Amino acid sequence: MRRIVLVAAALVAVTGGLTAVASTAGAVDDKATCAAVNMAWTDLRNRIEALDGKGSIADLRQIYVDTAGKFDAAAATADQGALKDALNTAAAQLNRLETATNRDDFDGVMRDSAFTAAIDAAGTPCGL
Repeated sequence: MRRIVLVAAALVAVTGGLTAVASTAGAVDDKATCAAVNMAWTDLRNRIEALDGKGSIADLRQIYVDTAGKFDAAAATADQGALKDALNTAAAQLNRLETATNRDDFDGVMRDSAFTAAIDAAGTPCGL
């Protein structure tokens, strides 16, 4: 469980440089999309920290699947381009965790190079 939390912390660290940006309501530009991504990662981090190492795989899986939904929602309203594409890819990779039924399954997805590359790429258009 500790390793899962460390992997999650590393993912948060990768995207932690995102900054919230004020924008007009309904805006779909990259600044507004980056703000939504930042909020999604902040929520993910807060929920994982709240587990305090005591959560089950089902708890972790739900947190990541919820984050995928937030990425999907941000991508749905985003301008066409690299950020929208990266969010769609990252959401698809995060959704792979939905099928993880045990720690080995979960860790396998988290260590997969396609997963880590997609998560990294989601932050790149926001200046990471």
